[in-house]
Amino acid sequence: MDRVVGGKFKLGRKLGSGSFGEIFLGVNVQTGEEVAVKLEPLRARHPQLHYESKLYMLLQGGTGIPHLKWFGVEGEFNCMVIDLLGHSMEEFFNFCNRSFSLKTVLMLADQ
Repeated sequence: MDRVVGGKFKLGRKLGSGSFGEIFLGVNVQTGEEVAVKLEPLRARHPQLHYESKLYMLLQGGTGIPHLKWFGVEGEFNCMVIDLLGHSMEEFFNFCNRSFSLKTVLMLADQ
């Protein structure tokens, strides 16, 4: 059975995980738009996803800030659905043989 959050976002493959929980590729079943879905266990020792969602609402519309599409509780998880952005810094770092040039570091800092 496919897992759906927010009534319309179907979870796909796992994109990553960390101490906060897991991130999945999701699809809006009504529009076909791909999104990122973050799941955090309700029993997390230091839950952060609710605070992260509030921060996205405050920063909404800023350059490079993903749009918050939905936040809520599904089953045993806090769930947040946001725009799917490009590759992570970790992926770019790996692509560059785990070494950024000084120019790249300075350009990132300037952003």
